Order: sequence, then C-alpha cells, then structure tokens
Amino acid sequence: MHVARTERLRVAVVGAGPAGVYAARHLLGVDGGTYVAGRTAPLTDRAVEVDLFERLPTPHGLVRAGVAPDHPEKKLMGQLFDAIARRPEFRFFGNVEIGRDVTVEELSDWYDAVVYAVGAASDSALGIPGEDLPGSVAARQFVGWYNGHPDHADLDVDLGSKRAVIIGNGNVALDVARVLCLRPEELRHTDIAPHALAALEDSRIREVVVMGRRSHLHAAFANAELEELGRLDDVEVAVDAGELALAEDTPGHGPVRRKHDLLVQYAANRRPNARRRIALRFLCTPTEVLGADKVEGLLWTRTKAQPAATDVIPTGLLIRSIGYRGNPLPGLPFDDTHGVIEHFDGRVVGRPGSYVTGWIKRGPTGVIGTNKKCARDTVRALLDDADAGRLSTDRSLDRPAVAARLRQRRRDVVDSTGWNAIDLTERRAGRAEGRPRHKLTRVPELVAASQDSRSGGPRRYDVIVVGSGLGGLSSAACLAASGKSVLVLEQHEILGGCSQVFRRKGKWEFDCGVHYVGGCVPGSDGLIPTVLRGLGVEDRIEWSRLDDDGMDTVVLPEHTFRVPTNWDGFAQNLAETFPADATGLRSCVAELRVIGEGADRINDVPHSVRVVLPLARRPRELAVIVRALEQPIGRLFDRHRLGPHARAALLSLIHLHNTPPSRTPALLVAVLLRHYFKAGAYFPTQGGQVLAANLVEVILGHGGTVRTKARVRSIDVEGGRVAGVTLTDGETIRADVVVSNADAHRTFQDLIAPQHLRRRTLDRIRNLRRPHSIFSTYIAADIDISATRPATNYVLHGRYDFQTTYDMLDAGQWDPRGWLAISSPTLKTGGRRHFGAAGHSSIEAFMAVPAEYEFWGGGDPMRGTDYKWSPTYIERKAEIEETVMERVLDILPELNGHVVWQESATPLTHERFTLSRMPYGPELAKDQIGPGRRLSARTEIEGLFLAGASTVYLYGIAFTLRGGVGTASHILGRDLLKAFWAGEVISDPAALPAHGPDWDPFDVCRSHALKGSRLEDQLSASTLTGA
Repeated sequence: MHVARTERLRVAVVGAGPAGVYAARHLLGVDGGTYVAGRTAPLTDRAVEVDLFERLPTPHGLVRAGVAPDHPEKKLMGQLFDAIARRPEFRFFGNVEIGRDVTVEELSDWYDAVVYAVGAASDSALGIPGEDLPGSVAARQFVGWYNGHPDHADLDVDLGSKRAVIIGNGNVALDVARVLCLRPEELRHTDIAPHALAALEDSRIREVVVMGRRSHLHAAFANAELEELGRLDDVEVAVDAGELALAEDTPGHGPVRRKHDLLVQYAANRRPNARRRIALRFLCTPTEVLGADKVEGLLWTRTKAQPAATDVIPTGLLIRSIGYRGNPLPGLPFDDTHGVIEHFDGRVVGRPGSYVTGWIKRGPTGVIGTNKKCARDTVRALLDDADAGRLSTDRSLDRPAVAARLRQRRRDVVDSTGWNAIDLTERRAGRAEGRPRHKLTRVPELVAASQDSRSGGPRRYDVIVVGSGLGGLSSAACLAASGKSVLVLEQHEILGGCSQVFRRKGKWEFDCGVHYVGGCVPGSDGLIPTVLRGLGVEDRIEWSRLDDDGMDTVVLPEHTFRVPTNWDGFAQNLAETFPADATGLRSCVAELRVIGEGADRINDVPHSVRVVLPLARRPRELAVIVRALEQPIGRLFDRHRLGPHARAALLSLIHLHNTPPSRTPALLVAVLLRHYFKAGAYFPTQGGQVLAANLVEVILGHGGTVRTKARVRSIDVEGGRVAGVTLTDGETIRADVVVSNADAHRTFQDLIAPQHLRRRTLDRIRNLRRPHSIFSTYIAADIDISATRPATNYVLHGRYDFQTTYDMLDAGQWDPRGWLAISSPTLKTGGRRHFGAAGHSSIEAFMAVPAEYEFWGGGDPMRGTDYKWSPTYIERKAEIEETVMERVLDILPELNGHVVWQESATPLTHERFTLSRMPYGPELAKDQIGPGRRLSARTEIEGLFLAGASTVYLYGIAFTLRGGVGTASHILGRDLLKAFWAGEVISDPAALPAHGPDWDPFDVCRSHALKGSRLEDQLSASTLTGA
C-alpha cells in the first residue's frame, strides 16, 4: 500500500508501444487504476506526470506496425493511448530518438524516474551462409513493410517467384503466410500500406512454405492462428503426414493434442486445385541459402536424422522469422546474450531511477496483453523506490523547459495534437478509398501531416459550441458530420453536462442526471433511436429495459403501487389501489392518453406552429390538447372528480419535471407518460456517459475539436453578429456561428454584453422562472440489490399534498416529507456492470430543495469552493443527507450495515460543475412551454443559436438530443430529423473508432484540456543556453 504524497513525481517513458503505454496507464491510474489483489485502484495517491518519448512520429509500436492488417480487432490497444493522451498530466514527444536527440544521462537529469520500453528492434540471426543475400529478409522487416513502418517502407521485396519460404513457425510466420495468400480484394479493405497492397496485387507467389526446426508438437504458433489458415478462401493448407509421424508420443488431450489433430486434418484434406498453397513443414533445419547474386533456393537437412537427409527448395523470397532481439541503448548496461537491458526486477543495474518493461526487459515473449502485468510490476517497483526516498528529485529543467529544449533540438517534434492530425489525415484519406485508413509511411510526410493543425496561425472555426450537455454535443455532432469545422468548449474536466457520471475508489460509478428514458427500441421511430441512428451510433449503445410491470414503484403515506409501461396497466393499478376513485381514475387516465397520443402524432417536440399543423386535421383532438396546455392539471382532476389521494397518485412522478402542481399543465404529464408508455422505459447499460461519449466520437471522427477546462467568459458580438468567444484566460477564438448550450440566464445575462440585446429580450430572460433545484445523495453498498429486486425506480412521498412541498420551496424552505426519487444503475441493468467491483451496488437518491444561495449560507461556487466551509452549508447538507438516508434505508432495508460509501451534492455543487443550479431548464409551467413561450434556437443576434433545456425543444434526454438536431438544422438550412426519419445517416462509419471490450465512455469524455500553456509555447520558441 502506497502512502499519500503531496509532491509531484515526474516520469519519462521511452517507447510508445504497448509496454510503454501500459506503464503510463499504471502511473496515471487511467481506467480507474490497476487491478491488484481483486480490486481496481490507482497504484499511488501521489500526483504523477508522464512524458512519453517515441522515435517515430506515431505511437502504438507494433500495434500499428506489427499486427496483421486483417486483424483490426487486435489494434484496439490504440484506444488506451487516446485515453491517456487526454490527461493533462501526460505529454507525447514523437519523432524524438534517445541517443540522437536526447541522451540517457539527460533524461535522468530531467526526470525523477525513466522507464525504458524500447522493445526489440532487431532480429536473431540464422547463422548460415547466404542469409544476407538479396531476397532474404527478416519477418520483422517484411511485417513492417506491409504495415507501413517508415524504417521498412522502401524494403526491396521480390514477389516475382512462385514460391516463398518462411523459416520459423511462430504466430508471426503464419501471419506472413496468410497475408501472402489473401486475395487482393480482401486486403483492399484493411489498413495495409498502399505500396504493399500494390505489390501484393501483382504477386506471382502461389506457394508459401513455412519451415520449423522442431516437430509439430513444439511448433510455436497458437491453435487459433493455425485454425485461421483453414478458413482462407481457396487456399490449401498442406501438411506431410510422414513428418507428423516422426514426432515423439502425442499427448492424449490439451492444446498440443488439438494442434496435432488440426494438422492431421490438414494432411488428410488435400486441395490440389486451390488458388494458393501454404505448406507447413516440420523437423527441417536450414543449412545454407543458395544463390549467386540473390536468393535462389534453400538447402535444408532433416533435424536429428541419421543418416542426415538433405534437400533443396527453390525460392526467390526467403523470410526469416526466428525471433526479435533488443538493441543496446547508449548509456545503459546490455545483456548481449539475451538481447535485453540488464536489470533486476525491472530496475536497471547500476542506474538508480531507471527501469525497463516489455521485450527489452523480458525478451520477445508473450502477447500484447502480457505487457500489462510486466509494466505493472515495473511501475510498482518504481513507486516503491519513490516512497522509500530512493529517487533523486533534483531536476535540472522544469516541465515547460523540457518541452522547449526538445523543440529547440528538433523543430519537428510531434505531440498529441500532431498525432491526432496524422490520425485524422490517414482516416480521411482511407475513407475516400473505403478503407480504415491510408497509412503515411515516411517520416517527412508524417511530420507534415502533424503540422497541418498548426499552419496558418490561430484556427478559425465554422461553429463554436459553448457547453457539452447533450444538446450541445448532438448539435456539434450533426454539424461536424455535415462538414463544418466545430469546436466544443467545456469548462468542466468531463464532457456530458448532466449526462456525465463520476467514479469513486475504482469501485462505483454514479449517474448525475440520466435515470431512465422512453422508447429506445432499436430501429424504431422514437426520438432517441432516430437521432442516434442518423448520427451512425445507434448500434453502438446498449440499453437495459426496466420492468414493464413497474418501471417505478410509488410509495405514498398509506398507499403503494407500481407504474407499468402501458396505459391500461397504469389505470388498472390505480383503480385497484384507490377503489373509491376507480371510475374517475380510469376516465382521467383515458383523457391523458388521448392527450399524450394526440401530441405524439407529430412525433416531435411542438417547437413551432408548423410542426403542430398535422393536428389541425383533427380539430376535436387539437382542442383537447390545447386545453391540456392552457389549463393546470388540477382542472383536469376537477372534471373527473378525483379525491386528494388519487390526484397525488396521478402526479406521483413529479420528479420527472419538478413543477409545482398549481403550474403544471396536463399536457406535460400526458406527454411524459406517453414517452414511457409508447415503447417501454430504458437505461443505457454502460451508464449515461455512453451517450456523450458516442457523440464526442462523432465530433472527433469528423474533424471536430473538443476542449475541456475551457470556460467561456464572453460570446463576442461585432456589428450585430457573432464574432467568436473569449475564454476566461483571455484567449480569443473566432467563428461565424456560436451555439450556446449554457443555461439561458447565463447566456443572456453573463456571456453577452447587454448593449447587444433588445430591452424586450433582457426583460424576457429576467422573467423566465427557474425551477427549484435538486439535492442528490450517492450511495454504494457491498451487496448486489438486483439479486432480490426488479429493475424499478422508487418514488417516495411523505405527504399527499405536493403543493405544500412547493409552497415551502417558494418560501425558501425544504420539505423533509417532499418527494424523494431513488434510482439504481445496479437494479436497472439487472446487476450487469461495465465498471467497478462485482457484487456491489450503486444507488442515487434525489429530492427538490431551494436553490437560493441564502438557504445554503450565502456562498457562491463561481468564486471558489469556500462555500463548502460555511457552517450553514455544512449543517444544511448534513441535515438533508441524514433525512435522505433514513428514507432510503426504510425502503431498501437490506442496505443496513452494507453502505460503504455515501456523499451528497447540493445545488451549489451542481453549479460548480455545470454553471447552473437548475438541471431542468426554465420551469416547465404552462406559460413557459411551446412556440413563443420558450426560447427559439435562433436568436436576434446573427450567428448566435441556442441548444439545450432552455429552448423550445424542452428538457430531458430525448428532447435535448432532438433539440440539438433542431439547432443544427437551423444552422445548416435543412431538416435533419426529417432526413433521419427517411433513413439518412450523415456520419461516416469509417470515421468512428472501434469499441473493444475495454472501451470506456468515461475515458472518452475526459481529459480534453488543451495541452501546454502560453508559457510553454513561449519557451518552446526561445533559445535556451546550454541546449
């Protein structure tokens, strides 16, 4: 166990392949930390900064340059680098070579510790005559050639002969054989290097012989790779049964037996007329490569045969695949026998503060994932040394000066932004060819691509989106996918606004605002699936369906009932629970159904008169809907002669809108019920963050830019139109269009100077009523509550007269008996988890409280966190949290004795992270809903648009996503939602990254802060003495 440290540890990692990236991951605690002793947690509490050095302009090592192009699923390791690169404590220095640009001694002077993960960049030798003849290449070189490694882009590969021979029979040998035998059309849709694709299209090779010195029982290839050969189209896998018979006794079971059986099958299933042939040979020892000026054949002898049997295989291409080998690094001790840097448990011998991981530590063994534990062990050794005081902290350069020194020596250093530019360039070029990417294969062109993002001075964008709630992100995604250059600015460190999650102790994840949504049936015309489908991400999000017999369980002082996801079941449950009002309840639910289904005929938010015109053909239905908007719901209850208990039951889901009953229109209740009753209630299985993450990937995949920790001070207006924005640090960014996803009051009262607005607009914003705010308590338990409970939410009411609660709130008081909603991701997903400890539960409870600063002690979160230490704040927070916990434990008694974490967020907490104390937008009262009553997406300032809960598109996940599409439609001048309904997908699937098993939406949405600082930029451009 590492103790907490206050000083910052600065570490250099050399090598950006899997070993180096895993080392950075363990050091920075990315993905929740490191799995040790049954739990995932950071290895240290100490603040750590990591600089990753790579001699190439590109990261990923052999993941980019070693994995076969037809195995994209093995390249998902690149996502981990992307997650790390978003961390502000991380920097990437590509195109920097140790020994050429910086020495080992300098790294030790600049950093507290250095981890070398330089891999194995040379080859083992055969040690036979002729192995260096033209036409004889190492597998490492050949693999690098077809994968576009700059060192091997110009490799002379002769594919003009009919046979190629591969010496060695590990997985790399089978990869090479497979690539040589794939059809050109199979390779055209991969990321194979363009020059290699062209050469392989003209290849005359018809047979590939793979030779191993040992018997088939000791062959190094894995069964999965062997099985894959048998699935190649029109390729014979030829095996000599006589060679199999020469092996020692075959085991009766296990992987080796499976390997033997596969080879026996291949030997029996001859395909002499196949297009190409892979011959697997065993017990063949090469003795000489034949040829005068180039390879013409291979002389071999039978291994251990007496008398020796020899033969010649004619070939024009010999590929040596007998293993990789590490190279010495000047200044570090090297074990020439094993090809590794000398070390003890990862600590470099004779170099305190220097460490090794990966192949340069253990030799070329293992798969990509093996580096995870290898790096973990090295990092733990490093942290042990740091905690024991064995690392020198006398650095000769501070962090900005290191970057400046490097850039003085190499003007073409490639940082994370540069790599992103390379990545985007390659993927865009690949998209035009129907491929994942078109690899750049030479250092000059890679460097040039990396500098595209810096050319021309400060960037001007087509659109700047202020705020990263779902309204802003959906608008930005639509605009980026439509070809606009888009910049999203978010003041917090996590994207997503109210849809974001947070994590604690590497065990629990809590959702801030996404609790459940309606109508997420894949392929349906619901707003959420339609928007996601139009952006090309519908099939990338998995939904868990809540219990159709009771998406909510409502607990009133003397009554309990469940809310099923259909009108008939809802009416039946209410009638059975309140028999004295059964007739009125049935008729009232029937009228709500007419209202809800009538409003649903437009399948949209009533954001304009044009949208509601279809209802004009049903005048009686329209009259009912208009009345439902204009009259408070109490009038509806009066008509159906409902008693107070029945009225409370119909308003029991008040947490969905948080509007006082006296100002709640019947239309609002009807539309919300219809939202869930149309096609069920759902929760995103990977939590609310998955929505923002997929939208962010659309933005980034289409050339957009996202920045966190970038708070906007003002939206700049010149001559009556938008000119851009200015950040709080003084940075000015220009754009023709600005979309404000901020709260309406903040947009018009804080971000825009009043002289640019009409008096009528200022008065309107001033008069917009805000709803009361929310107090949330987040609870973790060390039991799985889904084992005994259905997928339901709980809504508790301590009184039947909900208006009393809101009267108290209007008076600046909180109601301990007011509504309390309890929602558990654990219940909603049936215990399925994508993060955290198995067998644990996460629970979120929230209730309405006053938002006024005075209630909380007068502090202002916009001026810092001092508000948290106000005696009034502390007392209020403790009082409300205690009440919440009592009510939660009363309804979930199994939690008693099992609560292992609890914390609460107040309205001031909400404002601190979202710059607004009210998550619902302006109050959803009858006079603030509909065209002309709520703000349009288009404003009086040319080029300024609005998105989010403050607009006429309303609040909530579905309406906010739809609203973002609406805002983008205004900007683009086309109805995108109509296009989505017609089946149009505006994003490019090839631009979106693959989602592997380790894909984490939380990592996608964090650490997008702009790397570096103005001071660092100045130092980079200056001349430092002694450089």
